[in-house]
Amino acid sequence: MNNIKRFYIENAAYFLTSVTKDRIEIFKDPRYCAIMLVTIEYFKLILDYRLYGFCIMPEHLHLIIRPFGKYNFSYIMQMIKGSFARKLNKINGNMGHIWQKSFYDECITNSLQLINKLEYMHNNPVKAGLVNTPEEYPYSSYNHYIKTGFPPNPMIEIDIPEF
Repeated sequence: MNNIKRFYIENAAYFLTSVTKDRIEIFKDPRYCAIMLVTIEYFKLILDYRLYGFCIMPEHLHLIIRPFGKYNFSYIMQMIKGSFARKLNKINGNMGHIWQKSFYDECITNSLQLINKLEYMHNNPVKAGLVNTPEEYPYSSYNHYIKTGFPPNPMIEIDIPEF
């Protein structure tokens, strides 16, 4: 995974997945989930990207983002992962890696693909047996979509929403 070649399309959205080192379930601790959410929100403002969805699983993280500024999704992930790791190490008095070295990415080219990735991501906690329904899981964007009514019809081309 160290030499993954990234493919960038300007103004495209990306489905990103990052896994913790040795798949340690650090996000079973709600405090660490809260820190991750604050980190994502902070860098959203600093690095100029839109967040379309997220799901924080016990040992991995899913994000759907769309960079708009001068920073690409690789740099954004580097900043999110690095900042979170420094915070967690400081809290625990540790040093070392929190994350696997790289992450997976997939370009999202249309609204139907976005809906499919959101459904996959939001159903991940159910599939893992953490909850019975997606709305029970507090560390995903599922409930935001329920409140806003997105998407109205997956067969209609729509602008990708922004949080």
